[in-house]
Order: sequence, then C-alpha cells, then structure tokens
Amino acid sequence: MKERRISRRTLLGSAAVGTAAVAVAAACRDEPTSGEDADESSPEPGVDTGTSGHKRIPEPTAMIRSSWLTDPFALGSYSFMAVGAVPDMRAVLAAPVGDRVFFAGEATASQNPATVHGAQESARRVAAEVLEAAADGERVVVIGAGAAGVATARLLAEAGLDVMVVEARDRVGGRLHTVTASDGLLLEMGASWVHDLNASDLADQLAALGIAVAAFDYESQSVLGPTGTRLDDVGAFVKPAEDALTDAIEWAEGQDLDLSIADALERSGAAQDVDPSAIDHLDQSEIATEYGASTTEMSTWWGFEEGSEGDDLIVLGGYAAIVSAEAEGLNIDLQRPIQRIEWGAAGVLVVDEAGIEIEADRVVVTVPLGVLKSSSIVFVPSLPTDKLEVIERIGFGLLDKVWFVFDEAFWTEESLMWNVVAPQSTPYREWFNLLPITGKPVLLSLVGGVVAREWSQRSDADVKTAALDVLQQFIDAGW
Repeated sequence: MKERRISRRTLLGSAAVGTAAVAVAAACRDEPTSGEDADESSPEPGVDTGTSGHKRIPEPTAMIRSSWLTDPFALGSYSFMAVGAVPDMRAVLAAPVGDRVFFAGEATASQNPATVHGAQESARRVAAEVLEAAADGERVVVIGAGAAGVATARLLAEAGLDVMVVEARDRVGGRLHTVTASDGLLLEMGASWVHDLNASDLADQLAALGIAVAAFDYESQSVLGPTGTRLDDVGAFVKPAEDALTDAIEWAEGQDLDLSIADALERSGAAQDVDPSAIDHLDQSEIATEYGASTTEMSTWWGFEEGSEGDDLIVLGGYAAIVSAEAEGLNIDLQRPIQRIEWGAAGVLVVDEAGIEIEADRVVVTVPLGVLKSSSIVFVPSLPTDKLEVIERIGFGLLDKVWFVFDEAFWTEESLMWNVVAPQSTPYREWFNLLPITGKPVLLSLVGGVVAREWSQRSDADVKTAALDVLQQFIDAGW
C-alpha cells in the first residue's frame, strides 16, 4: 500500500489545524459604527432600494488578479503529481547534469514540494551539491531570483564563490509576489501561507523580519448549498463524496496502471450513488484550490501523497520581503531572460535573449517547472532523456487569485472561508473573508485546476463579473 497524504487543509478527515485565528479575529476586527443621527428606517450601506430587499454589492475600490498561466516566466503556479508521475521523479529532476548544470525549486523538493519552505530546502540541497563539485572562487550563475534562486545564491556567495543571479522579471521574488493596494494594504498574488509550522523555520524567518502573520482556522468556513441557503451540516453533505474518493483510491491500488482521480471514481463505481454536486464541490472547492489541479489531472496513486500536516499561518505583511531581504548585497541582473545554456567539461555558457553571453563554471537553474516544460530555455547538449521525461510527466498546476477591496464591509458573515455549491465549471466558488483577520474590508477568491485554466485567458471585466456574481449569491443569502 502506497502512503499518501490527502491534503494540507483538513480534506477528507486529516488532522485539523489550530484555531488561534479566533483570537486573532477578536483582536483585529474593527466593529462597524454608524452615525449618531442615523435613521433606523434608512437602508444599510449597499442595500438595494428596489423591491428585492437584497443588498447590492457596491463597486470595489480595487480588483487585483493573478494570471500565472499567462505569465511567460511561470506558466503555472506549482507542481503536483499528475497521472503517471511518481514522487521519485522529483529526485531525477533535481539531479545535477555533468556536475555543471544544477537544479533547484519547489518541484525538485522531495519532502515539501509546492511550498515556500520546499523551495528553500531545495536551495540548501543544491548549494551543498555545487560546493562539493566546485573549487574555491569559481563563478556560478543562478537563473531565477525566486525563493530558491536567491537562497541558493546567498549560500554560495557566503561560501566564497563568485555568484551572479539573472532574473527575467523586473523584480525578485518569483512566485512570491506582493502588491500594494490602497492604504498600504499588502496583497499576495502568489504564495500566501506558511504550511505546517513544524516543518520549517519559515515562521521564524518572517518574525525576524517583522512580517505580520496570523494563524488560520480552516474549520471557520460556511457553505452555501445548491438551493441558495446555508448548509447546516457541511460534513454531512461532503462526506459521501469523501467516502467515494477514499473507496476509489483503494480500488485503484489493484489496477495495473495509474488513473486520474476522476477516472477512478467513475470506473470503480464508488461515486455511482453520490450526489454529483457533492463530487464536483469536492473537486473544485477543495482539491483544485489546494493542489492547483483537478481530479481529471491528478494521479490516483500519488496525487495526495506529498507534504506534511500541521498548523498553518497566513502571511499579511508582505511575503515577498523574505526574498528581498535575502537578496540584499547579491549580484542580481533583472529583466534578463535566458534563452540558452551550453554546458560541457570546460564549464557553461549562459546566453540571454539579447544574445549576450555569460561564461561560468557552473549554473543553477531555479526557473519554475512550467518554464522547463515550455522549452523556452534550450540546453546544449540536450538534457538527459530521464530528466526530460520527468519534466514532462510531473504536473504543473494553476491557482489564481482575485482580490477585491471595498470602502467598507457590507457583509456580516464572520467565517473566514466561504464556499458555494454551484453548477459545474462555475469559477470563483471559494472565498476568504479577511475582515476578521485584518480589520480591512477585503475579500479574496480562488480558482484552481481546469477551471482556472479556462479563465486565465478571460478579460478583467469577465473575471470581475463572474466573481461578483458568485459573491452576490452569498449576500443574497444574508451574509
């Protein structure tokens, strides 16, 4: 029997995270106030003055969305075990080529892939590999100034090597990307959480930099059912789908070939008597927004096997600062996409898209797996066949965010997470209410997997309309 991890977020009965967010919410929330002379018969802010009696969502002061699939320097969000992939492939991806070309990044992390601390772990691993192979004072080029690239460069520079970092973007951080909204509000376009506090010292790093965090209680959630009313017992609604998933995984153990989770559910018959809306809810509102992949993409054998369980933190004070701080004093060239890497016994030649060459003894490649999949960086000679195979077979998922900032809160629901059971392919079902944690009228919606891919090409106007249509359902239900 293969050992698997179901989820980082209590999916399918895994260990619950801490509930300290309740205390944080009490400490942070600003209670709404009204004017002393307010007329009690006047409508509340945002209430439709027509006949519907429903609150109407006010115009947001800001809508900020990510689009990682259309970003040529990411082409997705983070890795996952696709059908036909196995965890050992990460070690193959991480393996050096000819002691000249080295690899790091979350996709190469055997213990905690798809996390920031996994990227940092890969930096420590690859730095040790380079130092074992290199002579004193050698020149090393690090491609990518994300969490893995900058951490690698720092370790190598401190060990006395001549290190140069080249980054395609106009900033450091990579998939850690903090943007500033109105009133200095910091919003994360990429990673937002510290997963499993006991798995790394990431929380200590954030604390040392004075970056604000809060414990996050995933059990603080409310779900709007298919009839437009709150589900009184979310567990009772989802449990048949969870049981079907567990049965499908057990059935798949006896099959000769790996299948997608969706195929296993269908072929095993495990979901035959389960409400399809519960299966779809589990897929889109739990799995896709956790793994960046849908059940049609994920391996039944290995899709849930990776990572560790533990309490999580949500980062409020600017996650990208952890990379910016480590980048201080390093030799970093921004806005310099790399086009070709030539390697051999004499060293490496790194060529940017302008045709400018950089000679070095070794190179560390930390670009996202999506970039490796695209072959936008050409290796001469080509990478070994086994490495090319794992680049193709390991999945690279998509999780996009849409942030909405309002002048004032027009909702009364205090749960941190909101979900809606909606027709298949409905985007933006999962929402995060940041008001109890930040005291700010801010809402965040997530979309992952296949649906996220479908919506990544849509206009800002389309995304705004679709997301606010879902939000209106919550408000119409009295939230």
